[in-house]
Amino acid sequence: MNSFSNISTRFLNTSNSVLLLFVVFIIFFVPFFPIQTHRLLYSISYTIIFLLSALALRKNRSKIFNLAIIVIIIEWISEILELPILNKLSLIINICFFILIVVLLILQIAQAKQVTLHVIMESIIGYLMLGLAFSILIALVCAIDSNAFSFNYLSDQMDPSISYASNYIYFGFVTLTTLGYGDIAPLSPVAKSLSNFISISGQMYVAVIIAVLVGKYISQKN
Repeated sequence: MNSFSNISTRFLNTSNSVLLLFVVFIIFFVPFFPIQTHRLLYSISYTIIFLLSALALRKNRSKIFNLAIIVIIIEWISEILELPILNKLSLIINICFFILIVVLLILQIAQAKQVTLHVIMESIIGYLMLGLAFSILIALVCAIDSNAFSFNYLSDQMDPSISYASNYIYFGFVTLTTLGYGDIAPLSPVAKSLSNFISISGQMYVAVIIAVLVGKYISQKN
């Protein structure tokens, strides 16, 4: 794994572009495919995102890559066995991994000396991955309490062969951006607290990243 330290800047730019492409794909384009294929598409996309997000880091890349392998193994085992407890464990691990990547990307952006296209791309990836992390957290809350949110389909028995992640992603990003259409509402105290946390986190991320980028740009010009 020491070879990761010798990865060229060109390769990093390419891998980050592909990472951004798959993050955009999983958020915006998976719902256009037949719903029966969503589980497979999400699993494959998450696998690629886990690997490429480790390559997007400049420090501790090999350790994060090894961690990504473990996360992927747990993800696919839970996908194949379809055990409720293992599924919840996989969701928790995915959330922790995404949050870790977002935090490391923020630190990486803060330590950058210049505002480049690469840095701007990292800030966009961090924001979208933060939304995915919260979407998975919403899915975890729904797996524990099906009445936590007013998803209409949760009133009936969910089909285990079908992924409902697109609904969680939708509500996650609507809340993250504080758009709030009102078609889905948090019902339980935990869901309401989580919604507050997601909306505040989204605004704080944008404020902090914009402040860092503008400050670096002004300093770079001076």
